[in-house]
Amino acid sequence: MKQPVPNASKDPNCTTHSRRIGDIQAPAAKPGAREYFIRDTELKGFFLRVQPSAVKSYGVEGRLARRGNKILCTIGSTGTYSAKDARTIAREWLIKLDAGIDPKQASRGAMNACQLLEQYIESKSLKNRTIADYSYNFNHYLKPLNRKPIGQITVDDLVRWYSAGKANATGTERTFVVLKSVLEFAYALGYVEENPAKKAALLVKRKRNPSQQQHLSEIHDALPRFMTAFAKADISTVMRDWMVLCLTTGLRRQESMTLTWEQVDLEQKRIVLPTNKSDRYLIVPMIGLTYDLFQARFQSEEKDDTYVFTTKRGTPIKDARKALAKICKDAGIAPYSHHDFRRLFASVCHELGISESEIGSLLNHSTKTVTPIYINQSLNRARSIN
Repeated sequence: MKQPVPNASKDPNCTTHSRRIGDIQAPAAKPGAREYFIRDTELKGFFLRVQPSAVKSYGVEGRLARRGNKILCTIGSTGTYSAKDARTIAREWLIKLDAGIDPKQASRGAMNACQLLEQYIESKSLKNRTIADYSYNFNHYLKPLNRKPIGQITVDDLVRWYSAGKANATGTERTFVVLKSVLEFAYALGYVEENPAKKAALLVKRKRNPSQQQHLSEIHDALPRFMTAFAKADISTVMRDWMVLCLTTGLRRQESMTLTWEQVDLEQKRIVLPTNKSDRYLIVPMIGLTYDLFQARFQSEEKDDTYVFTTKRGTPIKDARKALAKICKDAGIAPYSHHDFRRLFASVCHELGISESEIGSLLNHSTKTVTPIYINQSLNRARSIN
């Protein structure tokens, strides 16, 4: 997309440097508190952009037909392009700009899925881990389609690619979910006339990982024994309280372990998470058990000023594996992981008759297609449905 170029003299968030951009500069450029540009001294208009999120990308800036305001066109990230390749593209794009042609608009339907992903990432506020996962999945699992321009990807192409991904069903499914969103982004921008992934989603048989389904079944069946051992376990109060919170809310490990008192609203009986993995505002209601838990911790003489769950002052808990292993050993079952509590929460909610969409909201999933892999129906419920 074309964007206005930040004015270094007026924008306090933009710092510029001048040098020849090569493959040494890209990894050496460290992110700072503010965005900055390294501008090439030999090819005027070519730059390396470094954002606070550590995302680094090549691009060009110039005026269409040498008139009007300068516009900025992103070529792609340093992980996708070498400095040499980016310089070659930059030279071509600068010639187009000089001729009055917007290079991004001219080539929008000709970009491949990985290039489109770069533009999608730049338009979103995603976590670094999410960016890395998306990039890996597209480069690894989407290889058969990466050489095709997005404007030429058909429904049949996607169905064949998805059906062929038997070697890694989970990786293929996750890639497809993101690809569907990325192609919808392209459709919204007018890069493609329709989103072929929407139709493909109706034609393919969405895969489930058999080993994962078996694991979900095992931890669900072992829950009564786990709870019996949990009630008697010799573990710290902080670990016991943290486990109760996770089992009753389905919060992610990082969200729950770093929970602060500012996020706990005892008056409204809710937990408020303004920033999380999905980068969406999340409100989690308290049940009586979690409310009593927070009240007890808030009134405790050992209460930390910042964090709800701490091992020492000012330091949140980081790992519960030892406590989990102890309980599971006493129960005579395979060890639970941090994330198993989240899966169990979804399964129990499902057994209580809560809809899939409501469970997805409680788990703060970005799409409903992720929720079913967390849900495990017990045999008794399955029989009652049938």
